[in-house]
Amino acid sequence: MMHTIEDIEQEKLRVLSRPSPQAAPPVLCFFAIRPVVPVEEYQARLRAVLGPALELAATQSFDDELPEDSIPGWFAAVCGRSSTTVPDFARRGVEHYRTAREGGRWELQEWLDQFDPESEFRGWAWWDLTRSPDGSVKVWVDTWGESFFACDELRWLAFVAGADRVTGPELARIDGWHEAATAE
Repeated sequence: MMHTIEDIEQEKLRVLSRPSPQAAPPVLCFFAIRPVVPVEEYQARLRAVLGPALELAATQSFDDELPEDSIPGWFAAVCGRSSTTVPDFARRGVEHYRTAREGGRWELQEWLDQFDPESEFRGWAWWDLTRSPDGSVKVWVDTWGESFFACDELRWLAFVAGADRVTGPELARIDGWHEAATAE
């Protein structure tokens, strides 16, 4: 699925704040996540990485290496692009990702390239994050009704931001998101 600049601008707004129910598609997918850090901290980390990545998608040419200065230092470090020490939560996230996906570390430029609006690799767009009373969260994404889509870059971010479990994606009707959002 190609992402238009207009779509990316709307996605950037959803990273900043919860979208209205009227703007919702009929179905979304969610990932059930168990963060090992406070939910507010976890949510802030996701948004702090996604916001700049989407800004790059909306403003940069992907023909050259992308600027990395807007990416949080901890994320650049876990992707091997910074001399900053990798924080414990991110190091543990790498271990959990490797166990769950049997994959290696994402390099920062490779990860950022997934946001190229002209690429068809990224099969999702950020929709929202909801919290459960048990301390878990759901990350909701718009997949245009698809239940199977490329999303390992999102899994990587979910784990290294401080999660020990990420399951999904699971397709859900929009009322599932709306109930979770209004229950907070």
